[in-house]
Amino acid sequence: MSLLAPDRQLLILSGKGGVGKTTLTCALTRQLAQSQPERKILLISTDPAHSLGDVLGIPITDQATSPADLPNLAIRALDAEALLKRFKATYGEALELLTERGSWFEREDLLPVWDLAWPGVDELMAILEVNRLLASGDADQIILDTAPTGHTLRLLELPDFLDNILGVFSLFQAKHQEISRTLTGSYRSDQADAFLATLKAELAGGKARLTDPASTAAWLVMIPEALSLAETERFDQQLQARRVPIAGILVNQVLLRDPQSPQPMSAVWLARQQEQQPILHKLVADLCHYPLWLVPFQTQEPLGSSALDALVGQIRPLTREALQPLSTAASLSTEMPADEPSRPDVEGSRLPDLLAAGISLVITGGKGGVGKTTMAGTLAWSLARRHPERRVLVVSIDPAHSLGDLFQTPLGQIPISILPNLWAQEVDAEVILQQFRHDYLDDIVAILAGESGSVEVQYDPQAWKQLLEMPPPGLDEVMALLTVLQEAGGSDLVVLDTAPTGHLLRFLQMPEALEGWVSLALKLWLKYRDQVGRPELAQRLRGLLKQVRGLRDQLQDPTFVTFIPILNPEQAVLAETTRLLQALDHLGIPHPYLVINRIWLDSSDGFGQSLQQRHQRMLRQIAETLPEQAVIPIPFLVAPTLEHIASYLCEPTEKPR
Repeated sequence: MSLLAPDRQLLILSGKGGVGKTTLTCALTRQLAQSQPERKILLISTDPAHSLGDVLGIPITDQATSPADLPNLAIRALDAEALLKRFKATYGEALELLTERGSWFEREDLLPVWDLAWPGVDELMAILEVNRLLASGDADQIILDTAPTGHTLRLLELPDFLDNILGVFSLFQAKHQEISRTLTGSYRSDQADAFLATLKAELAGGKARLTDPASTAAWLVMIPEALSLAETERFDQQLQARRVPIAGILVNQVLLRDPQSPQPMSAVWLARQQEQQPILHKLVADLCHYPLWLVPFQTQEPLGSSALDALVGQIRPLTREALQPLSTAASLSTEMPADEPSRPDVEGSRLPDLLAAGISLVITGGKGGVGKTTMAGTLAWSLARRHPERRVLVVSIDPAHSLGDLFQTPLGQIPISILPNLWAQEVDAEVILQQFRHDYLDDIVAILAGESGSVEVQYDPQAWKQLLEMPPPGLDEVMALLTVLQEAGGSDLVVLDTAPTGHLLRFLQMPEALEGWVSLALKLWLKYRDQVGRPELAQRLRGLLKQVRGLRDQLQDPTFVTFIPILNPEQAVLAETTRLLQALDHLGIPHPYLVINRIWLDSSDGFGQSLQQRHQRMLRQIAETLPEQAVIPIPFLVAPTLEHIASYLCEPTEKPR
């Protein structure tokens, strides 16, 4: 019998980056397909940087592929650009009609919009395609392998965003119908009406399905670590607020002693297991109203069909009775076990003093869960302590922030002092969007509605305000980029903690995208300046364009910025990191270093020997695959402090003689 609910039409697996969502999704989907050979099952990834192919060992594209042993299972990774192209071909003319009917601009004025990069296009195309597939009935069941928490929430918010857009377009169309009846005495439906009817029906069905426990089930995936538990609890609250049914929680990478093994476990293993126990106890205490399942830590990566099928057989219920008594488990202290070296030896490079080198912006990035936040916070903390006379700012732009969890300090849009010269900030998307509306959107609404200048025909300004009140998902990250640029002017160094790979790349491409949008707005203003007036808006747009072009140049300047990729010694992570570095090369963003986190060094037991050998093979492979990168290895540390991590990440203040 499958662990996943076989009677739900839509299954969603999500959680913090790096907790094993894709691995467990693939394994459980295979189990589901094996248990129901008569049903058509579709596994879809909505993550722009998906790793389905890396885990399954078969090529996965936007065209559905079936594993050789499971013909009833189709697997597909959504390609936002391909979906957008198909969407334009199907509905482009209808959208052009609707926009033209709501604005006094000529149709050809707005045609270039289609050729611009759209913020949030990944989530927008994904929700439209999933709704279409569910409405079509082509599959009996759809399983979603999602992007990490922040962007999954963005995906789930899109039905409201689309509702808003369709409502505004309906107002435009209603006015057109009224004018047509007034002038001709009748009205005949056209393609714009058909477009609105189709999307409204699919969206209404999708929204109803998403909150129906008979149709949808969401599984939260986590690992037994404090940051993962904190994000899972927030995610649970946010899903409950959206009335998304939660089927249970999967706790991955749990260290379990093999009762058949007579060999005692090492001090490192025992300390790590004891570190997990309070997290598991808290999970059972706080979220016991959900079914809880644990997945044992795997010393070998579960890649390919055989390994995935074997993994499913190891999943077991997580109950209070299955836990060790807390009286025998270590607390979450920062003390090292008595028989573990305080600082395991590991060979490799260290990051140089980036502040002394004149770097103004450091960006940490990589696959979810590799330690981006920890490395960003550690680097900022270390450099601030080294240079007490310099101001350092560390900023999180990940929609699912965990920087505050790292510093154990609530953070928000206003930077908070962590040290006298170290400030930390979690970008608040709503604050940034409100400022953007104030600076630009109000004037743009007035122009589109014909409220200003010498335009004689006025359109519904409230409709345009309603349309622009909910900017497309992703615009917050566009504006966060500019916020970082402004903050950099008041700090000697800004360290940026980013979203996982797929959305990080969208973020890094935003200067070019935003330049296109601002250039189009200025072009339209120049063409119609006698009609629209508002020279002050044009001046602000020119200033914004200058900022964007300046940032684009700075992101390619090795004296200004350093991008630091973070990865774990795992095959799927290395594959994604390699693709990330290729993208950075294409963008011209310098990335001379590479941090490899959580290398297991202790080989005093069978578990450690197996894991150490695997990691050493990975280190050799990384050195061969990425020879131009200066590799900074960080060993697996038990209850590490910032100072402990910094001793491996950064060059010492004074090099030993």
